[in-house]
Amino acid sequence: MVTSEEEITRRLEEKDSARSARRAQAATTVGELARRHTELAGQLTELERELGEVLTAAGDVIDATELAQVTDIPAADLTRWRDQAAKPARRGRRKRPGAKKNDTSDKDTQASTEPGAALPAAPAPPAASDSAGTAGVAAGAAPGR
Repeated sequence: MVTSEEEITRRLEEKDSARSARRAQAATTVGELARRHTELAGQLTELERELGEVLTAAGDVIDATELAQVTDIPAADLTRWRDQAAKPARRGRRKRPGAKKNDTSDKDTQASTEPGAALPAAPAPPAASDSAGTAGVAAGAAPGR
């Protein structure tokens, strides 16, 4: 006995309906989890910024090594949080070299449309690179000694 066209259509719609419901549930769950992840990541970033500010402010009375001893928090974590407190200003400068790279790859396009805007961006990145390079050398020299 051959199944009628109507029955075939009904069966396919049932299967598609169940699949669509599962897909919708999966998408909803992923969306909610991603939203929560974004919120928590923002809270964590804020918490690490606060930690860095406190560690920087207290640096004249207690260093990361002593804090690690009395709090049982790894000195590497304390140092990372403290060092990241100064990074937001550097990150702004580091984005400009990325713009400089884009300027060099699209040099003809940007030079013809925004010659004044492209020129101020170019001098700023070398200054940031020099300071970042100096910081890297100083940081690299300290552990080596």
